[in-house]
Amino acid sequence: MMLAHQCSARAYLAILVALLLSVLLLTAHRLQYVSAIPLPHLPDGGRNSPGAGQNDLQWPPTKEKPGAQTPNTQVDNSPAQGTPGDTESAAKFCERDWEFLRNTELDLSENIVYTRRCVKPVYGSVDRDVVADVKEPLIAGTTNLNLKADCSQLAPPPCEPLSLEVPAAYPPPQDQYGHLVFGIASTFERVQESLPVFAHWLAGTGAQLVAVISDADDGFLKHDLRGLQKQYRDQKINATIIAPKLKEALPRKNTMGEKPRKPAPVEQLHFLLIRDMLDVSTPQTQWLGVLDDDTFFPALHPLTLALRQHDHTRPMWLGALADNWISVKIWGFMAYGGAGTFLSVPLAKHLEPYLETCARETEIGTGDGMLRDCVYARSTTKLTLVDGLYQHDIRGDASGFFESGRRALSIHHWKSWYHAPVAKMAAVTGLCGDCFLQRWRFGTDTLLANGYSITVYREGIKSIDLDRMEGTFDEPDARFDFIYGPFRPRLADDQKKSYRLAGVYGGFGKGDRFRQVYVHRANRDEAAQPVDEVIELVWEV
Repeated sequence: MMLAHQCSARAYLAILVALLLSVLLLTAHRLQYVSAIPLPHLPDGGRNSPGAGQNDLQWPPTKEKPGAQTPNTQVDNSPAQGTPGDTESAAKFCERDWEFLRNTELDLSENIVYTRRCVKPVYGSVDRDVVADVKEPLIAGTTNLNLKADCSQLAPPPCEPLSLEVPAAYPPPQDQYGHLVFGIASTFERVQESLPVFAHWLAGTGAQLVAVISDADDGFLKHDLRGLQKQYRDQKINATIIAPKLKEALPRKNTMGEKPRKPAPVEQLHFLLIRDMLDVSTPQTQWLGVLDDDTFFPALHPLTLALRQHDHTRPMWLGALADNWISVKIWGFMAYGGAGTFLSVPLAKHLEPYLETCARETEIGTGDGMLRDCVYARSTTKLTLVDGLYQHDIRGDASGFFESGRRALSIHHWKSWYHAPVAKMAAVTGLCGDCFLQRWRFGTDTLLANGYSITVYREGIKSIDLDRMEGTFDEPDARFDFIYGPFRPRLADDQKKSYRLAGVYGGFGKGDRFRQVYVHRANRDEAAQPVDEVIELVWEV
């Protein structure tokens, strides 16, 4: 009896094993004919787990030993085993995306940890000042890339879809802003190097720019003003580049008796721009904007909307105070030039006959200070403040401002007191207008400040008061409260991880792609083989 039971058990076991083998053979046969998966990641083990870059970041960052690599960034250069249907997408990736990542302007490390999202803008009525919540993490996974590898042997990294609600695009700028005349006074070199930035907001708009070259009469330098003017006009900027009409300094009240300086100081040329701009004005002109050579407007459309709130047919003086109250106490209540000073044509025409007299009667040496004294002494016009114009008297790290979600009509000191690639940052205005610096919260720990940065917070974003500006710049104390306050304390470097905008590429026509590349740079001094981390947002137009 016992033997019969043992035989029966063995028979059942044999049948079970046979069934399992049949299932395995059938599965293997079917897998042999499975179709290719669209947009596969690199099959080198390089794609990290979903959520990488979120809560699983290493905190605090570990210092790399010589010859060591950042954790989870080992790069395998083995070729991808391409699948049917990959050829076209791989070719496009190599021709367009790969070459852009290899661009020396981005200055990326040879090995990078890379992720990208394909963003579909959803246009509509959006409260742009509210931080939008997206439940999913922004970084869904990463791929390790060696930028010196043969791209033709690699399959394109995945581009997970992402929909973001954004404001409507601005109207096309083609010759819509002929009512504006802007003026600057600066050296030939600074005006020449500023061309790409001026082109961002002036090209094709119909607005005029008058540039007085302060060192134009320097016989040793022999500047080619016509050539410079042609460079501007070739970029579709309606520019007039001229030498100063004033050849030597006008003595001020507190410099009488001193020998006149030659050439005339740029501060007086700045003040006298009023006449130069009137000389090129037309019956269409409504506003004259006196600027510094590093005044930047992200776009002219929102500036024009702000100016429309004021009557250009009356004497009007518009501008912004310095954002440091001590500066206001020292220099006075006036429109500070770097933020942009705007005069209506009636006020400019009223002041024009008094310009030299005003320059002699003042004791202040700055152009915006001369204008203040002249307006107060020769007219009954008073300063009207315009929200969104920023003098930006801040030094050091300006990220707190740009990540605060503020709407900026103007930006200043971006290439001296702090450094920011403003033209690249504001390029996104061509896609969704007021979405520049718009903010989104992703998952539990990530903030996107559109056009500036992506920040991952170690302790999560829930504890961060995003209504307050982070005090990142030098000495963010009570002097700045009346413009930027209230502040929240600056976080230490090991409390957050920042990816800053490094480059943009693409167009805004139907079917185009506009790409933003955000980079967290490895420490070149501490890492023998630095590995930058790259997040690319591919906006699909």
